[in-house]
Amino acid sequence: MTATVRMVPLQKIKPRDGFNPRADFDGERMAELVESVRQHGIITPLTLAPDGDGFVIVAGERRYRAAKQAKLKEVPAQVRDGDGDALTLAVAENVIRADLTPVEEAEAYRRLVAEHGDTARVARLVGRSEKLIRERLDLLGLPDEARTLVGSRRVPLACAPMLLRIAEAEPLLADLVAVWLAEHPAGCAGFPVDPGPVVDDVLEAEWQDDGGQPLTPVAYSISGYYGPLLPGGRSRGGQLPRILAKLGAHAAAVERAYAELPAIPQKEGEYDWQARQAKERRERECFALADEDADAARAYGCLLELPDPDGRGDHRYVTDPEWLAARLVDKIKAHAAAESERKQREREPRRPTAAQDDGAKQARREQREREYKARVAARARNLDLGVALARWQPKVDTDAVRLLGSLVLIHYGKAAAWAQRLCVEQPTTTSKQGKVTVRYPRGAQAEKQLHDEATARLLRARTPEDALAVVLRLLLAQRLVDTDGLPGADRQGIYEPQELAGSKVLAKLAKRVAPPSVKQHLAEREAERERREQAWRDEQQAKLAEQRAKLAAGEAVRCACCFQLIGSPGDAAEKHGSLVHRGDCEQQWGNAYDEPDDPEEEPQR
Repeated sequence: MTATVRMVPLQKIKPRDGFNPRADFDGERMAELVESVRQHGIITPLTLAPDGDGFVIVAGERRYRAAKQAKLKEVPAQVRDGDGDALTLAVAENVIRADLTPVEEAEAYRRLVAEHGDTARVARLVGRSEKLIRERLDLLGLPDEARTLVGSRRVPLACAPMLLRIAEAEPLLADLVAVWLAEHPAGCAGFPVDPGPVVDDVLEAEWQDDGGQPLTPVAYSISGYYGPLLPGGRSRGGQLPRILAKLGAHAAAVERAYAELPAIPQKEGEYDWQARQAKERRERECFALADEDADAARAYGCLLELPDPDGRGDHRYVTDPEWLAARLVDKIKAHAAAESERKQREREPRRPTAAQDDGAKQARREQREREYKARVAARARNLDLGVALARWQPKVDTDAVRLLGSLVLIHYGKAAAWAQRLCVEQPTTTSKQGKVTVRYPRGAQAEKQLHDEATARLLRARTPEDALAVVLRLLLAQRLVDTDGLPGADRQGIYEPQELAGSKVLAKLAKRVAPPSVKQHLAEREAERERREQAWRDEQQAKLAEQRAKLAAGEAVRCACCFQLIGSPGDAAEKHGSLVHRGDCEQQWGNAYDEPDDPEEEPQR
């Protein structure tokens, strides 16, 4: 194969019919290209192949069309002799320049596969992965409308696999879903993983074709109690006509079976709630499909099941109208038999004899007597249990300590194990500057793993002391560990619950266990806290002195309670480090912090 670049008269060039992978030439982009060609000419040469006295285009049909519109006489071209892979070259060039729509790309790959035999060879020829080529070829399985919308990029490519899955069950439903996605772009984000809500919206919408005729997909939702999703929504009355529209040619059997049901009597001149409830019950029992119906449809092969992130299986649809019609006829007959049996029971007279009444009363009396004796016996057993528990003196053994330790770990184990990881050597990395970074376990999975390891150590303990040590080590690590060595994002999970922070036993054990370095750090931290508190108290005293000086000088200050001005020293009272008005403000300000005069007196709640 040889290639030369030269100027070729435009009149000798012609496109090859049906050869170009591109099927759509965007008018706006073509106009921009024509203007660029008028100003700068053809920059990238066309790729041509000899054809008799002229040439045919291998790659560059858009540039050829733009040159014709710009009225050029000749264009630069690369002429390839003996090129048997012309289509491959054209596809590769357009793909590399992202000039083809996904569907055009799929059509080109289909022609290449037909020419070269398999997708693996085509992938090597065009420089694309075999997986990508198979995914593009799958697009050709979409119905016309869905394929058009995906090809025009109005529906994202990420939605195509789920549209293909729907199209395998019902092409019309896939077309309508694609139209809905094109009109509601916000729904495209969640559709690939949770398509059910979109399909439900499509089934409840009312669709028409270009001629104004209604379009009704067969997909019949299995929605349990309330019946199927129908055009217009569940709130719209008259389920039967909308269900018959789904069944198409198979609707006659369902309509005939439903018409044979007895009419529901309704009162005239007023709204009959009872008749409405009877009608709703009839429609529910005749038309609502349940789990057993879904199992039967799955076995028959006509059940479309869409993925559900919650795992509840709420989005299942029957897509075979013939099977669906037969199933609804069976349900209508079952409803008719159940209604007939119920009415028969209602017509049967109930005339119990006096002997039957006396026997029933005696049976109820005996039952109440047995229940009373059972309650008395249960109360006596509970009292015996209380006495036995009061006399019992338990012995501390390993199993008992394990039980109590397990309860402690259930409530406090995760946070304590999360803190203890700081007391164990962890992997480190050293930067180029010589700084050492410790790689502590992170995330909820690591926290759960540490808690599980602590629980396992507790269960392996062989003596009460060993079991007790497992729990106390975790709680003391939680109290004494220093989080300054952690990044800020990791510190949030290390804290000591309030009920443990006030434990004098843990405080005593902490003093006994803590090494000198930890004791020194805690003492320094406590001294720093006291220093800050003393500085705050000094600041408050200075502020009070300044306010009193202003009052003595005749300058008003603002009350900390009501924020009104205090005019004289006689009107001011000091309460909890602030100046307030005497009287009401003095009583109200900080009363939550006042201790009762009588230590035995409990505050009212």
